[in-house]
Amino acid sequence: MPPKHLPPPAAAPDAQQVGLRMRATRRRRKLTLAQLSAQTGLDKGFLSRLERGEKFASVGSLHTVAVALGTSLSALLGETDPQDEIHIVRAGERHRIASSATDPGEHAYEAITMGGTNGGLSVMVVQVGTHGERTVAHHGGDELIFVLEGRVRVHFGEHTVLLERDDSVRFPGYLPHSLCAEGRKTARALIIIANG
Repeated sequence: MPPKHLPPPAAAPDAQQVGLRMRATRRRRKLTLAQLSAQTGLDKGFLSRLERGEKFASVGSLHTVAVALGTSLSALLGETDPQDEIHIVRAGERHRIASSATDPGEHAYEAITMGGTNGGLSVMVVQVGTHGERTVAHHGGDELIFVLEGRVRVHFGEHTVLLERDDSVRFPGYLPHSLCAEGRKTARALIIIANG
């Protein structure tokens, strides 16, 4: 009688991947570890070690965490289809945020992707105008400006930074800031805002 072929055993969930999913979900929900601890009855230090992938919890504990985070156990374990978490924006589908057809000195924004209400990344390609220093912005999270073309001057009150092509600057969004193109050449920048 030929030996029976058994299906391969299911791979054990990767503790580090589970921890990364748990942390990302908690941050999207704007919960601290202390708040999650209070909701689940699990020790804050234990939850911290789970997020770092240093510990693995029982299915019951993970289920409790999933319920508190408003997600499913299968999502925390990475058993769901990642298609729901992948967002594609084709070049022709970019949302134009603001532009002035009458004044070439103003900025023109095209969103590559926008952060949702629960945070995330907002990524824009900006045609940087020469009059940008008139509008000062500030917001939560961090911002990164990467110059794709031309030269861009970033104003932080009295302090300014001149960026050449392929230069970047990262800063906390709460700093009042503005930007403008330097010189007569067109400037384009990639702006990424990580909502915190």
